[in-house]
Amino acid sequence: MLNSGEKIFMALATVEFLLGILVNGFIVLVNCIDWVKSKKLPSNDLILVSMAISRIGLSCTIIWNIYLILISFDAPTQVRIIDVFLVLSHNSNIWFATILSIFYFLKITNFSNPLFLWMKWRIDRRLFMLLIVPFIMSLPIIFPMMERTRYYGSILSRGKERNVTQEVQVSKNKLIMLQVLFGLLSLIPFALSTISFCLLIFSLWRHTRQMQQNATGSRDPSTEAHVRAMKAVSSFLILFLLYHMGLCVYYWSDSEAKSKLASKLGMSIMLLYPFGHSLILILWNSKLRQASLWVQETYILVGRRHTW
Repeated sequence: MLNSGEKIFMALATVEFLLGILVNGFIVLVNCIDWVKSKKLPSNDLILVSMAISRIGLSCTIIWNIYLILISFDAPTQVRIIDVFLVLSHNSNIWFATILSIFYFLKITNFSNPLFLWMKWRIDRRLFMLLIVPFIMSLPIIFPMMERTRYYGSILSRGKERNVTQEVQVSKNKLIMLQVLFGLLSLIPFALSTISFCLLIFSLWRHTRQMQQNATGSRDPSTEAHVRAMKAVSSFLILFLLYHMGLCVYYWSDSEAKSKLASKLGMSIMLLYPFGHSLILILWNSKLRQASLWVQETYILVGRRHTW
């Protein structure tokens, strides 16, 4: 039986989950409708759809795990399945968001560097490979690490039950090492997104200086595009850090009462990321923003007709 605190936490997690499904489902629906109408899917929309689908999977996996924790359901098979889905959705989602940051950088900025020009001209043709290849290449590294993490975690819990101090300490050290390595793997996409963000800032600074030299006072479309891209990338970086804080809290907690509370808190923080960044993308993407305004206006009109 759940106590009042657990009921509040379950309600909060459920609201976060439903918001994530709603926001990311909206992104998929709008772009798929546009795809059917125009018979083509632009590169930017393809990245958004891929990222939204992976975030729906991530939200479902997190809420599934939260419910199992709340009801104290001990099923090793289900826990293993959750870990597999969590690795797949976590890894794909981070890479898709990173590729979106790189895509914004390549499409908006202008540099004369030969490597930059080569990437700028070929990103549309290589987009599918960029979405799939890093994700597939990381799986042979992450899945063995996940299995070893579970193995040392089971040794750690069995050692605590038998009160074997040395065995517990060795397993705990190895478990911490694996978790640190897992975190370091996530530093690669985070570093790429950070570099893209810094280069966007530099490109905006250079563009603003050229406008001042040309005595152009108003902000032009290039400046607006820079600002929108920087907001999207910076929000991803902030929410990405929050997500990893929650992930660390979740993985570093054990089965004790206080650690169970920390685990629930970590999962709740993780749920902020799938819907938070997608909501920001809707607000700063002109097509998605217009579609959301149309839905809002339609909802208001339908509500007025019912009141009449």
